[in-house]
Amino acid sequence: MQMGMPPYSYELRNGKEATITVQGEGVVKAKPDVVVLTIGVRTEDLNVKQAQAENAALSTNLLASLKQLGITEQNIKTLSYTITPQYEHVNEKPTLRGYQVDHLYEIIVLNVQKAGEVYEAAVTNGANVARGLVFRVSGPNAYYKQALVLAVQNAQEKARTIASTYNLNINPVPNSVVEESSQMPREFVAHSAVHGGAPPIQSGEMEIISTVRAVFTYM
Repeated sequence: MQMGMPPYSYELRNGKEATITVQGEGVVKAKPDVVVLTIGVRTEDLNVKQAQAENAALSTNLLASLKQLGITEQNIKTLSYTITPQYEHVNEKPTLRGYQVDHLYEIIVLNVQKAGEVYEAAVTNGANVARGLVFRVSGPNAYYKQALVLAVQNAQEKARTIASTYNLNINPVPNSVVEESSQMPREFVAHSAVHGGAPPIQSGEMEIISTVRAVFTYM
């Protein structure tokens, strides 16, 4: 319910017909079934080509280990590849001390229970940068439709309750229904550090919320 907005209101029209306006809310909980890992390989060397070559070798091992676990190429993509000069100050003057090469990947795991195994394999085979885990729900529209139905039903229940309180004869079919707001499943981000061993992955639940405003007539 929006702040400062009453749960319902009524209005007389020409002394005969009146309306009751209610706000209905529907909430559906969904368990995430997709995990997105953002991990990468970082290398440093005084020679930029050497840093790139080392990064490429580690990245090759990383990708090979992921494919062995059944992660397809369609679910692995490069997010960024950067080469950054590294400086240190000597006698208040910047001095080049080498180059840092970062190759970040986005890995989509379609089985939440397998995410820990995938993470462990990545770290074991070259990944030394982690940017956290993101949980998602596949097919969120189906859950939202359920929430929308519940919101309409909630509005009808409120209107009936108000009408029965005053012994009113209410039309069960609303004059209008307006979708006011929606909250699709938000991505849940869990930050992690690079370490050995398969971390336990707990996805929890997400809420999908729909809010409608409906107007009913009564005599």
